Amino acid sequence: MVKIFTFFAVLLFSFSFSQEIKLSKSAKKFEKEGVSYKLSEYKTQFTNPVAKNYIQEGRTYRTIANIMGFSGGLLIGAGLPNALTQEKSAINYNPYTGNFTKVKTSKPGWTLVGVGIGVVAVAIPLAVIGKNKVKKGVETENKFVPKAQYYQFDFTGEGLALTYNF
Repeated sequence: MVKIFTFFAVLLFSFSFSQEIKLSKSAKKFEKEGVSYKLSEYKTQFTNPVAKNYIQEGRTYRTIANIMGFSGGLLIGAGLPNALTQEKSAINYNPYTGNFTKVKTSKPGWTLVGVGIGVVAVAIPLAVIGKNKVKKGVETENKFVPKAQYYQFDFTGEGLALTYNF
């Protein structure tokens, strides 16, 4: 009975000191061992190469989404005031014929707004994909057990033993 309690105490002790990385809600920072890090510092804090790859891909997707979202917002912002104002018309005088002609100029306002909405609509899924890849990278890192820590069953002269190497 004492051996069972000792086994569970060692097991609890090993899990309580395991390094778990917690991601912030915005997925821009992570916390490891009580210290907060920026997401750009993942290369120094993560040990699993697969997790590093997920984080790198997620950051790439999020960067592309930020650039596209910003440019789409600029297009919407540039086109909306132009689209909501009245159409310009000009009166041209032809000196050869002596006639006045009224000419309406077309405005590219709604076209810019439409293109901007389309660019933003493409950027939103890219941002979601990037955030999911970052989350998957953190989950992969948390599941990763370094090769130095392991449990092993050993046969001793008197029986079976469980050893924990770290």
